[in-house]
Amino acid sequence: MKVLLIDDDADLLEMSVRRFKKKGFEIDSAQNLTTARNFLKNDSSIQSIICDLFLLDGENGLDFFEKEIKNQFKGKFILATGDDTADPRIEKLKSEYKLFTCFQKPYSIDDVIKYIEQ
Repeated sequence: MKVLLIDDDADLLEMSVRRFKKKGFEIDSAQNLTTARNFLKNDSSIQSIICDLFLLDGENGLDFFEKEIKNQFKGKFILATGDDTADPRIEKLKSEYKLFTCFQKPYSIDDVIKYIEQ
């Protein structure tokens, strides 16, 4: 299974990529949405996206989901944040879209994998 992991924290991104690979996943990683968009444009095998809520330069994972992902991407989208109450849209989207969820950082890789594989 192929996952796109988006986080502006380079150390966290590198550690997460290693852990997912050890669990047998193929991983593309991006520190910003421009790179993530390029992966999505050029690789139709991506089945899940894990995206940080707040990225550098004002980029926002929730805006990315609402404007670009929810009507085009057919896989699961996991929003990762240190504060799942940071934006009231999170709970609304979780109830409206069965392929959208949110994990509180630091999240368990095993819990994320369980969600992706169900």
